[in-house]
Amino acid sequence: MPKTKKENAKENLDLSLEGAWISMRKALIIITITSIGMAVLTAWEVIPVKGWSEGILWGLLFGVLIWVIFFGMIFFNRLLHR
Repeated sequence: MPKTKKENAKENLDLSLEGAWISMRKALIIITITSIGMAVLTAWEVIPVKGWSEGILWGLLFGVLIWVIFFGMIFFNRLLHR
């Protein structure tokens, strides 16, 4: 018995929500570039106002926060899909 359009649409939606739309390798590359860029940009803006040591610390903080958000969302996503 052939499937109806509604059943096909539901099946396609289920399949599209299960798979990742970007590979983990590409995601890690994008996050690496983004975090380095954010760290450099933040340090560049803070150094003239606060000095080198505080500028580098703020840059590292923002760079690390990008990774915290990335892995936090992976954890949250896995928690919801159990």
